[in-house]
Amino acid sequence: MGRISKRKAAGEAGTADAAPCGKKNGKKYRAGIYARLSSDLDKDKNESIDVQASIARNFVEEFNREHDEWIEIAECYSDLGKTGSNFNRDGFLRMMQDIRLGEINCVIVKDLSRFGRNYLEAGNYIEKIFPFLGVRFIAVSDGLDTGINGSGADGITSEIKNLVNDMYAKDFSVKAKTWLQQKRQAGSYVGGPPPYGYTSVWEKKIRKLVPDGNTAGIVRFIFTAFVEKESFTAVADELNRRKVNPPAVYKMTGEVYCPAEAQYKKWDKGAIERMVGSRTYAGMLVQGKTSKTARDEKNRVHKPEGEWIVKKNAHEALVSTELFESAQEICARIRERSASCRHPAQGLPIGENIFDAVLYCGVCGRKMTRSSPVKEYADGTRERKEWYFCLDGGQKKNGDCPQTNRISRQELTEILISVLQTEFAVYLKKPGHFSKIGKEQLQEAGARIEREIKSVQAAAGRMDEEEAAIYMDYRAGNVAQEEYVDHKLKNEARRQELESREEDLRKRMKAVEKVKGRYLKAVRSLTALKSRGELTAEIISALVEKIYVYPGRRAEIQFRYTNEMLKGVV
Repeated sequence: MGRISKRKAAGEAGTADAAPCGKKNGKKYRAGIYARLSSDLDKDKNESIDVQASIARNFVEEFNREHDEWIEIAECYSDLGKTGSNFNRDGFLRMMQDIRLGEINCVIVKDLSRFGRNYLEAGNYIEKIFPFLGVRFIAVSDGLDTGINGSGADGITSEIKNLVNDMYAKDFSVKAKTWLQQKRQAGSYVGGPPPYGYTSVWEKKIRKLVPDGNTAGIVRFIFTAFVEKESFTAVADELNRRKVNPPAVYKMTGEVYCPAEAQYKKWDKGAIERMVGSRTYAGMLVQGKTSKTARDEKNRVHKPEGEWIVKKNAHEALVSTELFESAQEICARIRERSASCRHPAQGLPIGENIFDAVLYCGVCGRKMTRSSPVKEYADGTRERKEWYFCLDGGQKKNGDCPQTNRISRQELTEILISVLQTEFAVYLKKPGHFSKIGKEQLQEAGARIEREIKSVQAAAGRMDEEEAAIYMDYRAGNVAQEEYVDHKLKNEARRQELESREEDLRKRMKAVEKVKGRYLKAVRSLTALKSRGELTAEIISALVEKIYVYPGRRAEIQFRYTNEMLKGVV
């Protein structure tokens, strides 16, 4: 996306950007040139953006010589590699922002297809949005100029051309998907950068994966080590010990091993798991797992496995079939073990995790994880124990949390009840008193905000009445069109201010309601704690902001103080 400053744009336009003294007496426009190209794969594509801008500049020069009106080029906006089927493009959005700020009031494009290929949205901008904002639209090659002949037959022509562009975008999308389908079925690799261990070459019209001499040996080592160790983590640790760069770093630097002076980025077990499970290394291509819609490039649809395109012997395998199958058997066993660990023991269901939202590691700040193992005693009885621990604690990969950090639920509960009874001793004696004071203050705050909202709505109502009156004068011919448009634009700015003010007030009202609920919930929780003497998830969420646990069963507690809840809203 290229942007040319206003000073530079004026300089490049030459005589087209500065009206000769005393020659032009008509209306003057500040124009923004918009250029778009849907592909950025070709290194020469930028020249096409320049060609579009050049056509627009030549049009402006000729226009200024032949008309009393004057067009000054203020800015050039461009989008490279962006589809025309939607208008969510950086350059286009920046142009619209400048239009709203009043910096430009004319848009020039080479033709309608460069503006957009969505019939409905393009027509909406040309026929409604631009006229409302007082913007002149010019499509040079299509001969469309809303400042001269933007209605009647030319308006119908623009609609037809927009419809054709929209149909072209849909047709191109279907053809592109068909082309990709044919390439995949022919065994051509149509993905992005080749997977780790491979590079790609073109054999006639087929893109083939070939082993990368630098990293193919690393892939074989990963599979062999995994079959021997039967652990993703163990393989990752071995690669980290040898300072082998992970795929992302290798792709950026081309270095297989990390230089001594560089900072090393480590492998994790997830990368090993993905590589070991990829059929690509057994010589198969598995493609077409997802598709995207023409309207939104980010909207990907995951297809069922039966619709994937699998091509065997599509390229040279890096590991033997026997080694790959052995690795998959081990992966299946690991998944089975993991699945069995996640199931609760029969007859001993896992209880509610009352500390889930507030419990953090005091060393690294990560949320603590709950473990609920079942302990079986010598007499055959079983009991479920609950522990909380930091996943990063004591791990080699993460040096931020070097020690094991864990605490049992029983220990944490005893600490918290003792501290709560000490910290909220005053509230526990008179919970009704604090409840009454809080209700009164919150009701007053809500009433005050409600009065301000009504005041803003009354101002907006008066503005509507005034605008209706001047509109009737305009229709009766008592007010000029320029005066009416100027008044409407000023009113629109004031209206936006009022709407923004009302929105802020309603947000404040929601904050008051939220604090009211939290305040009353806290008072109820204190009453429940006083009567029952046991912790619940409601009591913790109402009274506790965060709990930080440190090695050695130590805990730091941050409270939601009830008297401080009212600050900022009352």
